[in-house]
Amino acid sequence: MLTEEEKNLMRRCLDEVRRGMPDFRSRQPQLRMMATAAHALAAIGDAAAREEGAHLGVIEAGTGTGKTLGYLLPALVLAHLRGKHLVVASSTVALQEQLLHKDVPALCQCLPFEVRCAVAKGRARYVCPMRLETRERTGATLPDDPDALAPGDGPAERSSGVRLLGRLADAFAKGTWSGDRDAWPSAIPETEWRAVSTDRQGCLGGKCPEFKRCPFYLARQEMKDAELIIANHDLLLAAADMEPGSVLPDLADTMLVLDEAHGLPAKVVEHCASRHSLKGAQVWIERAAALAEDATVALRLDQALAEAVAAASVELDERMETLHAAIGEHCRFEGQDTLWRCPHGILPDRWREIGAALAQAATTMTQALQALREALVAAAGDRPAQAQAHLSGLGFYLGKLAHVEQTWAWMLREDAPQALPTARWIERHAGAAHAHDYLVCAAPIGGGEKLRSLLWERAGAAVLTSATLRACGRFEPFLEESGLSAYTALHRLDVPSPFNYADRALLHIPNVKAHPRDAEAHTREVLERLPPLLACEPGALVLFASGRQMREVYDQLPEAFRARVLMQGQVSRRELIARHKQRVERGEPSALFGLASLAEGVDLPGDYCTHVVIAKLPFAVPSSPMEQARREWVERQGRSAFMVLSVPEVGIRLAQAVGRLLRTHQDSGTVTVLDPRLGNTHWGRLLLRGLPPFRIVIGERLHAQSEAEAFARGTGEALPRRTSRQLADAAAAPA
Repeated sequence: MLTEEEKNLMRRCLDEVRRGMPDFRSRQPQLRMMATAAHALAAIGDAAAREEGAHLGVIEAGTGTGKTLGYLLPALVLAHLRGKHLVVASSTVALQEQLLHKDVPALCQCLPFEVRCAVAKGRARYVCPMRLETRERTGATLPDDPDALAPGDGPAERSSGVRLLGRLADAFAKGTWSGDRDAWPSAIPETEWRAVSTDRQGCLGGKCPEFKRCPFYLARQEMKDAELIIANHDLLLAAADMEPGSVLPDLADTMLVLDEAHGLPAKVVEHCASRHSLKGAQVWIERAAALAEDATVALRLDQALAEAVAAASVELDERMETLHAAIGEHCRFEGQDTLWRCPHGILPDRWREIGAALAQAATTMTQALQALREALVAAAGDRPAQAQAHLSGLGFYLGKLAHVEQTWAWMLREDAPQALPTARWIERHAGAAHAHDYLVCAAPIGGGEKLRSLLWERAGAAVLTSATLRACGRFEPFLEESGLSAYTALHRLDVPSPFNYADRALLHIPNVKAHPRDAEAHTREVLERLPPLLACEPGALVLFASGRQMREVYDQLPEAFRARVLMQGQVSRRELIARHKQRVERGEPSALFGLASLAEGVDLPGDYCTHVVIAKLPFAVPSSPMEQARREWVERQGRSAFMVLSVPEVGIRLAQAVGRLLRTHQDSGTVTVLDPRLGNTHWGRLLLRGLPPFRIVIGERLHAQSEAEAFARGTGEALPRRTSRQLADAAAAPA
C-alpha cells in the first residue's frame, strides 16, 4: 500500500517535471498509468497481496501516452524511499541504450533526489582483456564449431580480423574504448568478437591479472551501487535462471518493470528452446578430450582428471552414434523435407531409452570437465595466460554439453495431462563436420509456466507494459500466454493513445484481387501498386511478412523507383534508418523496405514516415514445428487454432506495425494494407477492433488529391467518417 509520504513525493516530482520539461503535457491517462504502476509496485514485501497477484500490473499504453515517464516516475520514488533496487528491462540492447542515454537522464535531472543508474549486460557483451591481449599477441583462437553451416574465414577475412583486433586492443589500452561491444563505433563481426569475449566458464574471475580493469566486473560493481538498473529481457531471463544475486539483484527484493512486454512470452520460449547435433557432437566430444589432455600436461595437473574426461567422452560418443542410427531407422524424410516432428510431442520409446543414457553420459562428462576447470583455475596463479587459453576452449565445450543436457531435459520431460506439451523434432543438418547429420530439438510451446516460476512467483513486484498488449481489444490472450491469467487481483489498465487518429490518419484496404496465399500473383499486384501509392510521399515504410517477397519486389521494381528504396539487410538497422532520415532531410523521397523487426521500436516522426504499407498480414510460418505443435494441441481440445492462436498473434503484430505512422500530435498519414482479408473476413474485422480509431476506406480511393489536401490542413474532411472500432462493431452487429 502507498504511504502518504510516497504519494506526496510523487506529486512533487510531477510538479518538478512540469517545470523542468518545457514540452511535457500532463494528461489524465498518463496519471492513471502512474497510479496503476505505483499500486502494483507498492505491494513489494506484502505476502498477502502476492497470493492473488496484487504485486503485478499489466498496462497497455498507446503511442504518445508518455509510457516511459508513466512507469519510471512512480517506480523511482518507491525505490528511493523503500531502499529497493528497480530493474527496468526492455526487449533489446538498442532500447536499453535509449533508456540509459535519453529517457532516464531527462527525467532524473528534474527529480529532487539523486538516482544512480547502471546498465546490465551479459558477460559476452564485454571484451575479456586477457583474451584480447592473448589473441592480439599470439593469434590464439577458439575451437572451430563443427556444427557451423559454413567453413571458417579465408585469409582475407582473417587478415581483416587481425587488423580490427589490433584497433580494439589499442583503444582499450589507451582508455578511449570501455570494452563494451555496443560502444565501438562500428559493428564487430561475430567471429572476431567470440575470440575476445568470454562466458562464465571461460573466465578466471579474481585469479585473472586483468581483473581490476575487466569491463564486465567494473560494470557489475557499478550495478551493485545503483538504484536503477537497465537490463534487457534476455539478460533478465538468464539471470532469473541463476543463483539469486549472481547477475542482477535478488528478484525477491527487487521491483521489475518489463517494457515492450508483448514479446516476453515468445522470448521465454526462445530462452528455453535447445538443440544439439549428433555427428557434429562426436567431433567436438573428441576435441574436448584432446584439450583436456593438453591442459593437464601444460599446467602439470593430475593425470586422473584428463583420464576421467576421456572415459566420459567415449561413453557419450557411443550414445550419440546409437541415437543417430535409431533416428535414421525411424524417420522417413520425404524428398526435400528436412524436418520430422514427434506427433503430439510423444517421443518414440527407443529414443527415450537411448536419450536417458545419453543425458547421463553428458552429465558425467560435464562433471569431469568441471573438475578439470577447477584445477586449472587453481593453477592459474603463475601462468594465467596459459591457463586462460585452455580455459577458453573448456568453456566452449562446457557450453556445448549444456545444450545437450538442456535438450534432453525437455525431451525426457513428462508432459502433464491437459498441460501444454513439449515440441520435439528432428532436423536433417549438413554441418561443417558431416554432410548427413541430425539436430535433436526440443522446446516448450508456451512460456507461461516458465514465466510464473522464474518471475511472477519470485519478483518482489512487477509491472508489464507495452503499446500492444491486447489482441483484438482483449487482454486475455496475453495474460494466458504470459502465465498471468490465474492472478485475480492483478492490476490491469488500458491507456489509449492521445493522438487524433480519426482526423489525422487513414487506414486504406484497397481491392487487391490476388489472394495472399497465391504468392506469385500477390507479389505482382504489390509491385503494380507500390509506385503509385508512394509517388508523392516524402518518407514511407513498407513492411513484408517474408524476406522472399521483399527481395522479389525490390528486384523487380522499376529502376527509377528502386533508387529511393533502402532494404533491410543491405546495412545495419541503425545505418539503414540513418540513411533514410538523411534522404528525407535533403528533400529526397525515401522508402524503407523491412520485415518484422522494423515493425516495432522504430521512431519515424513527421516526414520520415507519412505512409506505412503492409504487404500481407503477418501470420506465423505454418511449417514451423513449434507452430504445428501449438496448433495440434489447441485443436485436440476441440478449439480452432486459427482463432485461438493465429488471429490474436496477428492482432498484436498488426497493431505494432500501424503504430509506426503517428509518433507525435502533428503527424498525419496513411496506412495501406495490401491484404484484402483484413476488410472482407469476419476475423479481419476482429483485428480492426484492436487498432487505433483510424478513418477507414475499404476499396479504391477516388479522391486521393483532395484527401492529401485535407491531411495537409489537418482536417481530414474528405475522409469517410468510420473508425476501425465503428467498422468492427458494425460487422459484429446482426443483419
